[in-house]
Amino acid sequence: MKRIVLACLFAAALAGCAPSPAGGVMGMSNMPDMDRMQQKQDLMQKMMGDPQVPAWYGQREKITLAMGDRVFDKEFDRVFDSLTIALGTLEANVNNMERTSGYITAAVPRLDPVRAEQLRKQAMREFAKHHGYDPKIVDEKKGAYDIDLDSMSGFQRMNQAMTISLVRQSPTQTKVKIRFANVNYPAELTEYYKVVWPAIDKQIFLDKNVD
Repeated sequence: MKRIVLACLFAAALAGCAPSPAGGVMGMSNMPDMDRMQQKQDLMQKMMGDPQVPAWYGQREKITLAMGDRVFDKEFDRVFDSLTIALGTLEANVNNMERTSGYITAAVPRLDPVRAEQLRKQAMREFAKHHGYDPKIVDEKKGAYDIDLDSMSGFQRMNQAMTISLVRQSPTQTKVKIRFANVNYPAELTEYYKVVWPAIDKQIFLDKNVD
């Protein structure tokens, strides 16, 4: 399959060498780098198969243990209501919500676009390096026939989800546990926690004025 894709791209590139309407001929310098394309094709297939690095598993576990749970000195209903408002502020669409069980599933929050792009690039560089490729291969797209590895992150984000569990510790104390699914890159996981918890804190503080 890879040979077929590369052959098609190569044929398309050769077609570009035909005389232009102006009578000029496209130079060979504009030909795609076939070795680079092969490497990016291989790397893309590895990302589609398993977009993780073994070291990330342990790192994510440590992050979740350190940042995944919080206890609020507020009654259950107050925390639950504030949390649902905070999710809307974070643009994290709620998929399921059960007040009785304190269980919420939602999309991951939207990150600042600049920061999100930085994290995507970092993750792809580390992934490429782990598999023996030059990390620079993911930095930019060269030419019309080059593969855009950054587009892969959009498909991966579609599978990401956030699960929130609220537990009554006492009449005036509520524990909140937040977990993320299919967030592979540890730095991205950390960023989500850094965004979610302050949003919840802020909403609880604002709601205190209407109690």
